[in-house]
Amino acid sequence: MKKYKQLTTRQRYQIEALLETEISKSEIAKIIGVNPCTVYRVLSRNIAKRGRTAGSYIATNAQRRADNRHKTKPKQLQLTEQLKERISGLLRYEKWSPELISKRLAIEEETCVSHETIYQWIWSVKKSRKKAGAKYAELYKHLKHGSRRQKRGNAKDKRGAIKNRVGIDHRPDVVDHRERIGDIEVDLMMGSNHKSALLVMTDRATLVTMMEKLNGKEAGEVYEKMEKRLTNFSPSWVKTLTFDNGKEFARHQKI
Repeated sequence: MKKYKQLTTRQRYQIEALLETEISKSEIAKIIGVNPCTVYRVLSRNIAKRGRTAGSYIATNAQRRADNRHKTKPKQLQLTEQLKERISGLLRYEKWSPELISKRLAIEEETCVSHETIYQWIWSVKKSRKKAGAKYAELYKHLKHGSRRQKRGNAKDKRGAIKNRVGIDHRPDVVDHRERIGDIEVDLMMGSNHKSALLVMTDRATLVTMMEKLNGKEAGEVYEKMEKRLTNFSPSWVKTLTFDNGKEFARHQKI
């Protein structure tokens, strides 16, 4: 089966000019070297029904519409070998979680897949016997949960749940624009065997990151370190704090 190819700008101008000669659409297709169905489809999509250009095919308008359709068309991101190397390095040496990798690379405008795709890849290469995936076979050991695969999605763990938690959908819209200084994202990165942790606080607009070393992930210590760091700034500087759903933030429900 032949794959459909987009018309070039030159072909669109040819269609516009040939239509004025009043030759058939089949003849136009032969001249520009495409299937007649392509010409019929292009005309049905791009002849305006209203306005000053109603009933006419305008090549520049048609090309603009085609470009817009291409930009908004959903594109499937691929887990390329280059991306696998990048993710592998962040897991092994930076000790980042798949969630943090996916989120941070997106913020830094690097192409990345979702954290679920990263998890699926890690567990698939663990079981795979293919030579190409051998160098990634032990990546699962660098996950927070080590060799134990944690079920996600439908798990309903109520222990230590954050009471009166305000969902991210209630956060002010201005935060999503990443233009205002003082909207802070707070995350916790665990060390090996959960013996230590790192509190990470990142300003969404400037990407300035503050880090505090922790002895564990007890809510009391997390709260103390956050308070110590953030009180160095004027109260008017900190606008919002966005936490993940970890139980270590249970004490912060009123912040």
